[in-house]
Amino acid sequence: MKILIVGCGAVGQVLGHFLDQAGVELCFYARAGSAEKLRQSHENGGISIYQVSHFHRQNPIHHLIKDYRIVSDTAGSQAFGPDQIWFTTPSTVLHTSWFLDFIREVPSKRVVCFPPEGERPEFYPDDAKEHMVFGGITFMAWQGDLDGGGGLPEAVNFWLPPLVQIPLIGDKTACTEVSVLLQKGGLRASVQKADFGKAQSSTSGLMSCFMAGLELSSWSLKKYRGSPWIKTAAASAKEATAGQLPGKPTVTRILFELVSSPVGFTLASLLMPLLFPFDIEKYIRFHYTKTHQQTLSLLELYIRDGQKIGSPVNNIQKLLAGLRDLI
Repeated sequence: MKILIVGCGAVGQVLGHFLDQAGVELCFYARAGSAEKLRQSHENGGISIYQVSHFHRQNPIHHLIKDYRIVSDTAGSQAFGPDQIWFTTPSTVLHTSWFLDFIREVPSKRVVCFPPEGERPEFYPDDAKEHMVFGGITFMAWQGDLDGGGGLPEAVNFWLPPLVQIPLIGDKTACTEVSVLLQKGGLRASVQKADFGKAQSSTSGLMSCFMAGLELSSWSLKKYRGSPWIKTAAASAKEATAGQLPGKPTVTRILFELVSSPVGFTLASLLMPLLFPFDIEKYIRFHYTKTHQQTLSLLELYIRDGQKIGSPVNNIQKLLAGLRDLI
């Protein structure tokens, strides 16, 4: 099976490792600068990535991707002839005409995407719903050593939370095919029901609001607990959840609302440094600074979703305005 990965950052390389373990023929679609780095790695024996865990904090497990191809344009992608295309780019790419044009011009049996906002109608080209699979990224991946906070410098590092699975949404046959492939490579995955997408989108809304408030508190969990932004962020998370899970309260919505409270956010800020085998503050600052535009886009999306159903979004708007003032 031939798989083209569009996006060769940390997430793309980690998924590439597991797909390589599954025995696929792998190809990365990368811009010129990134493509050159991948070529240099290939000449030096392959792409090195390192797996961090609670048992391997100082000496992460080394993995190597030896066999792969690199393309930098549509023509090269067409020549590769992928059976599946996996998009590991920021979700802002999926909202562009380039995304729809690319999957029309490069035919494949499956298109696999990992947008934090979950499955959305605008991601589907005409008559392609049965080909699309939407997944959630349940591992953490980063480039470098987080300024001494974890991992090895000049390499991609990643952490797999114990027992956590990659959720897959879409056509059952397509999802099952992707799930089998991931599990063959050593990564847990599960096919979810269609309504799981609402819970996934709500989770992303909660996380986006939490991280936005943390950014407005100078990326310090300690400062966050004493900052007025934690109340705004918690209220924003409730608004985002209401926009994704409208209607009468359900068990899922009640659970999200319990977490989306100043007490819930405060507890999360206290527990987070204890749960991860690396410096979570440094990771968050590194990752969410890099994906700042995606955070803004997600908050804008949750505002639009709330406004469509007449749900309050005042706190999300306040959070978004605060982030824009930082620019």
